[in-house]
Parts: sequence; C-alpha cells; structure tokens
Amino acid sequence: MKTLMAAVLLAAVSAAEPPGRLFVRIAPGFEVFVDGVSAGLSSAEEGGKLVKDLAAGKHHILVRSADGREASFDVSIVPGGTSNVAVSPLGLRRKVTPSSDDETASLRFISVPGDCTVHFRGTTIEKSGTSPLAIDSIASGVYALTASRRSGTLRTDVDLPKGMTVTVQADFASGSIRTVDTRRRPHQLRVAEANDALTTLAIPPHWKTAIRGTLPAGAPIVNASIVEGNGVKVAVRVPTNDVGYSLIRSLAASTAFSKITAADAPRRERIGWVVDFIFYFAPGR
Repeated sequence: MKTLMAAVLLAAVSAAEPPGRLFVRIAPGFEVFVDGVSAGLSSAEEGGKLVKDLAAGKHHILVRSADGREASFDVSIVPGGTSNVAVSPLGLRRKVTPSSDDETASLRFISVPGDCTVHFRGTTIEKSGTSPLAIDSIASGVYALTASRRSGTLRTDVDLPKGMTVTVQADFASGSIRTVDTRRRPHQLRVAEANDALTTLAIPPHWKTAIRGTLPAGAPIVNASIVEGNGVKVAVRVPTNDVGYSLIRSLAASTAFSKITAADAPRRERIGWVVDFIFYFAPGR
C-alpha cells in the first residue's frame, strides 16, 4: 500500500511540473524538429525559433535547412525554464545519397601468365602484365567471358550482382578459369551542388561551401562575382527589408572568414529585396 501511495504521489508531482521552453538561436529559414515533430521555421522576428510548452526532461532536437543540411542534439528542458541553444549554419551537414554507380557492378580479371586476350560483352581487350584488368559500371547480370592465349582458350559465365566487385582468375597452366572473390564495392557518396550563382563561378569548391553554409537556408544567391583580394561578392535575395537588415547584423559577427563587408541597407530590385555581401578569404585558404 505504501509503495502504491508513493507511486501515486510521484505521478502527481510529475504531472504538476510546469512545461519549459526551448530557444534555438539560428538565422531565419531553418526548420526545427522536436522529437521528430516539426516545430516550425526560425524567423528574423524571433531571432531564431522559440518552442513553447515542452515537457520537462530530455528531448531530441534536429535543425534542418531548406537544402537538406542537418544538425541534431539532445537538450534537457527544466520545468518552467527556458533552455537556450545557439546553432551555427556552418555546423550543418548536407545529406548525401548513394551514387547511381551502386546500381552497377565491377569486374576484375587476373591471369597466369599475365598476357592474354579477353573477350567480354562484345569487346576484345589485350591484357598485358600482372595488373588486374578493371572494368567498371557494368549492368548487373550474367555474362560470358573468354580468355585466350596460344596455349588455349578458357571460357566461363560470370555473375555480376549490382553493387559488387567480382574477381575472375584464369590459370592457363592448369586450364582453369573461376571466380575467386566477390565483395561489396565501397559506397560512393555524392553531394549535389546547389544551383545558384556560385555554381559556375571559378573559385575553390570549399569557398562555395563556406559561403552557402553561412547564409540562411533557402536564401537565393542571385549574383556572384570575384573581387580583388581573395573576395567573392554575392547578391542575396531576402523576403523583406527587415530580414535583410537582420541578415546584415548577423553576418557582421561571423568569424568564418577573414572579413565580411555588407551594404549599409538592402536594396529594392525587380525580383525583390537584395543584400550585397563580400566574403574575404585568407591567402592560401
């Protein structure tokens, strides 16, 4: 009975605990998820995203940009209090997807002696030396393979499953040809580059990544050019004049570059409000 009463009292105390709040400080346009449920987008008005009425205790938080970059962490909410977390856009990582090459197979062919003529998929290949013959990006399936020397011809059917590298060995001394190894090919991960004005600009790829990672998610870069002194000038479209001013203030505190200069104010163009920034990189970076 005492145990039951203690459990009831504990439950009553827990139920009486007031909820807490979470404030995620981040640039506008990032979506915040709490325990897998979207709490909405960060905004310039809030200076981030304020999530109210969270139960006290631990919660899993995920912050996602419009182009799929993410950061996640756990946070403890105090009853009646506000937990503050600052998230830098530079800490978000873009999602990667398996390359379409994972749908194909690879063949490695070795022979003893090393010199021979290989017939595979309608192609004749003269192999010389001991290095394996490598053929990649083959549609999965079963293929006939023939290896020939003056001493004779060896034939086999080789099964090439998708995503696998298959090694076939021909031994002309013993007159055998067989599959000696089948292993999964390491995944090749591909990150799609954003389609904006930086895409065709002749600057190092990591410069583009740094600039995109600093700007708010989904903020279109409508123009970009190279300026003297390791600088890149970009024009960023923003939804409102106020968001433009907020962006100017937030980037002024960035330490990711040797220097960032910005226009004094957003300007009104036919496409909407635009803010100009120049990102300077340290020499040799």
